[in-house]
Amino acid sequence: MVITLLAYGTAFRLPLFFDDLVHLPFVDKYSLVEMWQTAGSLAYYRPLPFTVWDIMYTALGRHDPLLQHGFNLLLHMVNGILVGWLAGQLWPKFALYKGQDPAGWLRSFLSATLFLLFPFSYQAVPWVGSLAHLFVTFLVLLSLATYWQYRLSGRKVWGALSLVFAFLAPFAHENGILVGPLLAAILFTGQDWRDRLMRNLGHILLWSLPALLWLPIWWFAPKAVDGSIVIRNGETMFQNSAYFLQGATYPLTWLGGWVRSRLGINDMTVTVVLGMIALAGAALIQWLGRATRRSLLPWLWVFIAAIPAILFLSFDYVINGPRLLMLASVGAAWLWTDVALVAIGWIHIVDRRSLNRRWPRMALVLAIFGVLLLQNYIFIKNRMSLHEILGQTQQQAISLTTAINAAGRKAVFVNLPTWLAPGTTTYALGHEGVQFLPNYAPPETLVSVNTGLPAELVIIRYEAIRPEMPYHYGLGSSTADWPEIAETRSDVFVADYDPAGITFRPAGAFLPPPTSDEPLAFFSDPMGSERIELLSAKAIRDKNDLQVNLTWHVEGQAPDQVTVFVHVIDEQGRLISQLDGDPLGGSFPLSQWPPGTSAEDRRVITLEDGSETVLIGLYDRLSGERWLALSTEEDSWPEDAVPIPVE
Repeated sequence: MVITLLAYGTAFRLPLFFDDLVHLPFVDKYSLVEMWQTAGSLAYYRPLPFTVWDIMYTALGRHDPLLQHGFNLLLHMVNGILVGWLAGQLWPKFALYKGQDPAGWLRSFLSATLFLLFPFSYQAVPWVGSLAHLFVTFLVLLSLATYWQYRLSGRKVWGALSLVFAFLAPFAHENGILVGPLLAAILFTGQDWRDRLMRNLGHILLWSLPALLWLPIWWFAPKAVDGSIVIRNGETMFQNSAYFLQGATYPLTWLGGWVRSRLGINDMTVTVVLGMIALAGAALIQWLGRATRRSLLPWLWVFIAAIPAILFLSFDYVINGPRLLMLASVGAAWLWTDVALVAIGWIHIVDRRSLNRRWPRMALVLAIFGVLLLQNYIFIKNRMSLHEILGQTQQQAISLTTAINAAGRKAVFVNLPTWLAPGTTTYALGHEGVQFLPNYAPPETLVSVNTGLPAELVIIRYEAIRPEMPYHYGLGSSTADWPEIAETRSDVFVADYDPAGITFRPAGAFLPPPTSDEPLAFFSDPMGSERIELLSAKAIRDKNDLQVNLTWHVEGQAPDQVTVFVHVIDEQGRLISQLDGDPLGGSFPLSQWPPGTSAEDRRVITLEDGSETVLIGLYDRLSGERWLALSTEEDSWPEDAVPIPVE
């Protein structure tokens, strides 16, 4: 539990995101019975996770992120316990030195820890929608654990339970059909497999039967894709295999990103070379250490768990889905635990005479193992920090939308991030990023799924104000554009990007047409052909922040190059600060305003204490020439700038 919480505890602060915005509306739409009859518009028929979500929804009356993230973490922790328990049961115990036999508990602990800190699980564990991968891993492990109890005790109740779990597993995820093949791998690598050959074959066939019973149910269940099975071409299968190789051999392939960048070698080549070196090293250590037949099990497990994705999924789907490695990570945890313990056993074999000479070498092996765990932990925490940045950003969007909608207005977000990825990747293959808002999920579901309330929000993408950051990020967009939004009562928020986080600041609002009240000032281009009205202006000091609110009205079509200047001067008339640029955080140039548009432009300038005046005006961004600033009596303002006293 401690390991899981240390690595993934911040998931409790995350909202519902990514495919949750598609999956959970499905729960709202269909009854529990209907979920087992159809996948509706979803691509996959996996009713078991949806059943869990439906039970939670029924109990609370809402989709609760805290509960659902907690369930994921709990399941991951239980899976780690099962991985450790099976490792202790399946491998024969051996003495590290005469008179002591701690390898049973040590193997269990190391296996469980490696599984819990498997680096590529960073996507599956904190994402509610990835429950299918956690759940199928749980059911597969539980089926095999109860089978082993049946084998040891001979009690049929354990065998019956194991078959029930084997039958349920494919309803969590298609990988559940692998219970039979994985059981075959366990039995084949046992020391007594020849003595119990017929019995073992019978058990393998019986435990493969649930998958055959599931297949027609899956085939005929309505879903967005038909039940046809298409095997990928050789190139795709090779690419997919390389990605799984990278995951299985992560103790060495974590150098892949560095090698690729430093030496300029192709990412696929780097992955395959490092992966094969790691596998060769693991095999050599096992051979030199006189490994048992059971040492083949991790290799077979990873191979079997990877086969469905390698054969049937596109490479783009695979490299963007590290969650696909969840079941295979069981074998990876067992493999590197076995390598470490066999290495320790080999040290005992080659140097029997001196315990004092053996312990430093064994300590070195465990130290290397500890460095591996630390590297895994750091990798996961770095990815969780990306989750936190996006989670906090989208929590802001949810809160702002809820408040704005309650006032009868629509929320507009400019440059809302939909995904984040590190500037440089640790591994050669894959993106190692985090996605929160997919392009196939309507933006309003971000709010409606998390709050249970209907929502009105629009996302605008404006590249001109997009800053460079040490991380990569994607921007969302809605089908609506500025002219359409300008016709609605809306509040606009612009994303401010910083290496440590992303926040939304109020940038303005669209207003109804002005009344007959006279504007504060007019601005006219030097030719006198275009006029823009400044309806009102306020400058309010709040400690070191100066809030400037400007209400503009454009009656005609403004020229392309006209923009706003906001200058702050002191009592001596000296310029002490400025914040020039287009309205609404630089996202909506006046030239794009439809005729008759009125909008409030909000700007915040950070200042030291003192007395100041704000000067407002328009100018041509190319020539720098100011537009004429006129009062309602057609008198010119000095220097074509309208002074606004600070309140």
